[in-house]
Formats: sequence, C-alpha cells, structure tokens
Amino acid sequence: MVWLETERLILRDFALEDVQKLALILGDPRVMQFSPQGILSTAETQTKIEEFIDSYQRQGFGKWAVVFKDNHQLIGYCGIILEHIDGVDEPEVGYRLAPAFWGQGLATEAAKAAVQYGLNQLHLPYILGIVEPANTASVNILKKLGMTYNRTTTLYGSEVDLYRLP
Repeated sequence: MVWLETERLILRDFALEDVQKLALILGDPRVMQFSPQGILSTAETQTKIEEFIDSYQRQGFGKWAVVFKDNHQLIGYCGIILEHIDGVDEPEVGYRLAPAFWGQGLATEAAKAAVQYGLNQLHLPYILGIVEPANTASVNILKKLGMTYNRTTTLYGSEVDLYRLP
C-alpha cells in the first residue's frame, strides 16, 4: 500500500520481498554509523521489516519503504513509530537512505511528508526526532522540519538528543 507521495518519492508499505534490497542499505557502515545497532545482517534486516509490518497492523503506521520515482528503486526507509523513551512510548520519525541519495534533500522530503501525515492524518500531538549529537546531517534535517531541541537522554546505551515538533 502506498501511504504518501512527494515530488520525487513514494513511501509505501514494506514487503518481505524488500529484504535483500534494504539489507544492502542497512549493511552499509556509512548508513549505520550512528545506529546503536550497527550494521545489520540480512536476517536482522528481515526482522526489522517484520517489525515494520507488525507496526502497520498494530498502530496503523510505521516506517515505510522509500522508493525513488525516477527509477522505482528502493532507496531506504522513513516513517513514524512509537519508540520507548524514558518509560514512555513516544512518536518518532526515523529515516535512513542509501549514500547515493544523500545530499539531495530526499531525506528531508520524505521526513517532512511523514511528519505532516503524523500530525494531520494521525492527529499525533507531537513527533520526536532522535539523533546522536555528532550526526550533524540528521540534526540539520530535523531543524529543517521545524523541530527544536527538547532534551538529551540515553537510548539503547547511547546518549542521544531529542528534537520535537511542535
């Protein structure tokens, strides 16, 4: 199912057929540099996709496959999940794109669509962005979305900054 379309992207449900393509992205050390899980194997990527699919069924939303319209290539993921932070389930926007698609505004484009969907369609009262302070590219994306620094916390053993909108 297609959830969102932007000028250059389609955000759709993941399917198990996407495992190999996403595994190439999540197995890249550059993509996973700031992930507390580190690079993921194909089996770990399959588990992640299964979690995304489960989220669609349980929550009615999740992290979606990001497809580049020009060539219909799967280039990563973006969407909203409930992340357990400091004892509370909080809505969080997350994204990861293949390096070949960095620096083109695509992550911002995808995340903006996901955040607008979360606020306007899902009527979430707020959305967080979680980022390691050293991940300046992601900090810049969150700021472009209109998010502002909220607080610092520890998540999965790493110190992270939380940004929030509104």
